[in-house]
Amino acid sequence: MIAIVALALGAALAYGIADFLGGVAARRSTVFASTTVNYAFAAALLVVAVALTGGVWSAQAVVGGLVAGALALVGFLAFFAALAAGPISLVAPVIGLLSSAVPVASAVVLGDRLSPIAWVAIAIAVVGGVLIGMEHRVSVAGLSARTVVFTVSAGLGFGFATVALDRVPGDAGLIPVLLDSGLGAAVLLAAAALRPFIGGLRRLLALLDPPSSVIAPESGRAAQPDPVTVPTPTPAPDSAASSSLMPTTTRSGLITPAFVLAATAGLLTGVANVLLMLGLHAGSVAVVAVLTNLYPLATMVLAWIVLRERLSRVQLLGALFALAASVLLGLA
Repeated sequence: MIAIVALALGAALAYGIADFLGGVAARRSTVFASTTVNYAFAAALLVVAVALTGGVWSAQAVVGGLVAGALALVGFLAFFAALAAGPISLVAPVIGLLSSAVPVASAVVLGDRLSPIAWVAIAIAVVGGVLIGMEHRVSVAGLSARTVVFTVSAGLGFGFATVALDRVPGDAGLIPVLLDSGLGAAVLLAAAALRPFIGGLRRLLALLDPPSSVIAPESGRAAQPDPVTVPTPTPAPDSAASSSLMPTTTRSGLITPAFVLAATAGLLTGVANVLLMLGLHAGSVAVVAVLTNLYPLATMVLAWIVLRERLSRVQLLGALFALAASVLLGLA
């Protein structure tokens, strides 16, 4: 169990750092641009990883990876739409709860055999993850049906994406997460190419940048939102959309800081995907999912150190719960 806990917490750490860097990149660009670069670099790293480690390309592995990628994309779009539609203090923890609860429920249905201590630790970890995602006092004020639909869709999309990855054969190796990230990268790059010509697509992608604030972008996998808020980037006019999609180069031809941050986030996401897949191959989806979904803790600590953001008492309590759960799972 210690090895499984280490893999899951390693994935959480990498995801947390990646999302922090992605959030900073989104400040200097847009959520769509930074996330597209993130996905592309994560997929590139996984191509190398699969080439080095191999794996069996079975129908089950391919279907599982593609289904996970599609569900993660649905969760990603619904996630930012939920942030734009309703109170973040309620949306974020609910998405986090659902994205952890779905794999746990799957483990119960499939009859995963865990000790009573492990199940107690899982429950503590889920509570800790929800508390970490709470920035302010939770209120249902302004909650609409649209917000509920987006919130539930995001949480279920992220949760079932993790379950899909868990159901692939063990001999598939890292192929499923390569397909997961590869599908996301392909869709986002296609959207970047088609965006200037399709008004409906432009309106859909506009949902990724909420009108007042936005959470750091998703990291290319099924995960819960992190607690770092970043200002909304100013969208480019439609006539200039094609030139503003990617934070690529400055006028002098040099790579911009936004691109470097997003690319680094993508590489870390690729590493995290590797650790996640290894953890799922080695142990229970319930254990791996709830520990990986503690990744906002790393983002929260970085925001505290780098951005001098204040941590609420609720978030600190969530961190203590996460630590306790990790120790219990390591002893189980």
